Amino acid sequence: MAVAQMNWGRMRYPLTDARMSEFSEALDRVYRAAETHPGFIWRIPDQDAEQQLRDLGMDEKTSATVSVWTDADALRDYTFSGQHGCFLNRASEWFEAVDGPQLVLWQVEATAKPTFTDAFRRLNYLKTHGNTAEGYGWHA
Repeated sequence: MAVAQMNWGRMRYPLTDARMSEFSEALDRVYRAAETHPGFIWRIPDQDAEQQLRDLGMDEKTSATVSVWTDADALRDYTFSGQHGCFLNRASEWFEAVDGPQLVLWQVEATAKPTFTDAFRRLNYLKTHGNTAEGYGWHA
């Protein structure tokens, strides 16, 4: 078994806004760091992510990622270290505060390719019911 994750946020400005330039210019580097990090298996490609989010009615200020990792420890190591960790510590510069969880984890087969539809369903379940096998946060 592996672990899937979805994290999302509401950007303060569109990604093309000059106030987002430091963040937007780092995205490719941060994604490359994830893809080469021990334990990374897969993530929804950018073009597919944009379409899936649009299909769910999300606008250009919604930023989200779905990925699959060998285990939560590998994901945690990537999330809180390196470039991603540095940007995560500064998230309030680029992202609005949102109500409820911004991250959901769940168990999957290592070959799984989860969608945003499934991920947001699990996030909403987590928000309503707390940590369950359907979806949980870091401290499940």
